[in-house]
Amino acid sequence: MSLLFQETNTTSSIDSDWHWGQLPPASPVLQSWLHEPGSLTRRLRQHCQQFHVKVLADGVLRPLMPAQAEWLQAEQGYCREVLLCCDNIPWVYATSLYSPATQAALPALSGLGSKALGELMFEAPDLTRTPFELTGLTPTQYQQLAAHAGLAATEPATMPWARRSALSTGQASVLVTELFLPNSAPYQDLV
Repeated sequence: MSLLFQETNTTSSIDSDWHWGQLPPASPVLQSWLHEPGSLTRRLRQHCQQFHVKVLADGVLRPLMPAQAEWLQAEQGYCREVLLCCDNIPWVYATSLYSPATQAALPALSGLGSKALGELMFEAPDLTRTPFELTGLTPTQYQQLAAHAGLAATEPATMPWARRSALSTGQASVLVTELFLPNSAPYQDLV
């Protein structure tokens, strides 16, 4: 099952009840991570000895929720879910949604495997990014995520924060959601 699409009679996505647009805590460290304009993959690599991508789901074509469809200008999208890990500790849960037209324009999306999306997208000289939308998860939302992704089910000291934006190059546009997990650097001054 893809976390974005729960196994119910609807095609509702798990992030559809996330309250995008919230202001994050005043932590300067968390703010700098949430508003990082460059490659998050590059920044993560600077904070660990070993970086790797754990693929949870890849290339599942699904109906999109209205907000997702508006971002991508499509009714269906491919979904990729990963954990971005630093020194074998998951720091970021990330999803990428892209339309069939984007896959046709950027075929490398379907063959990323354990390569990070940022390593592909940030190579493009014409890359643009929409402004970030932010949200903090509730304990229930985090428990759902933890169960799906195989993360520790204990409630963290600080609820995690996520950001989303669309990365575009040429005719390709990818909606990227990145949730900074509790054991990652952005929370070091909050605990």
